[in-house]
Amino acid sequence: MSATVSEAVTVLKRTHVRYFVVFLLFLITTVNHADRAALSIAGPHVSKDLGLGPVALGYAFSAFGWSYAAAQIPGGWLLDKFGSKIIYTFSIMLWSIFTLMQGWIGFFDGAAAVLVLFALRLLVGLAEAPSFPGNARIVSAWFPGNERGTASAFFNSGQYFATVLFTPLMAWITHDSGWHAMFFVMGGVGVVFGLIWIKTIKDPKDHPAVNTAELDYISQGGGLIGLDQTKSVITGPRWSDLKELLRLQTHDQ
Repeated sequence: MSATVSEAVTVLKRTHVRYFVVFLLFLITTVNHADRAALSIAGPHVSKDLGLGPVALGYAFSAFGWSYAAAQIPGGWLLDKFGSKIIYTFSIMLWSIFTLMQGWIGFFDGAAAVLVLFALRLLVGLAEAPSFPGNARIVSAWFPGNERGTASAFFNSGQYFATVLFTPLMAWITHDSGWHAMFFVMGGVGVVFGLIWIKTIKDPKDHPAVNTAELDYISQGGGLIGLDQTKSVITGPRWSDLKELLRLQTHDQ
């Protein structure tokens, strides 16, 4: 009986920093999707002001998807090699700066405007690529297996919350202050969240607000609490690995 009481007291005293971490991931994911959708809101105004036709604007829209898809595997490798905090920090700051820079496209016109817009959208895609692999990696470090599905669902909902929160806000800024201001505001919001991220995100073992009870709960449930501390032993992807994956895929078919 005394053992049961002791266990109950331990559970009651457990900190819940992991909930704050996944809430932060939710907010970052919300900003992430708002920034990638910013051109969708500003598109008609950008097209009108810069004289861009549907084809040119279509290329600009597609640029993000090209680079985002191409950078997924390299982004995951960088996360494994250098850790979630440093790579995710660079990711947030860079995609925010590239979003902000889209507000200066008005200094160009014609082919130059198309080229600059296309290049910036490519760069946003490259910078955002580590974000979702980074979310998954952080959740695996901060949550036991029995809570990982819920945590993943929570941060994933940020991409839809972005539509609810930021779409009307971006539309209002575009209407009231112009599309240039909208890019400046959204880029600035991302930079602010990047600075918050740098100050608050840590490995569970290094976080000053996490107590031993929460650490034990995470690790005993399968959480990889020292994941970033073992990053130095990670090696890069090899061509032999890719060949093996293709071989297995062909065999399964």
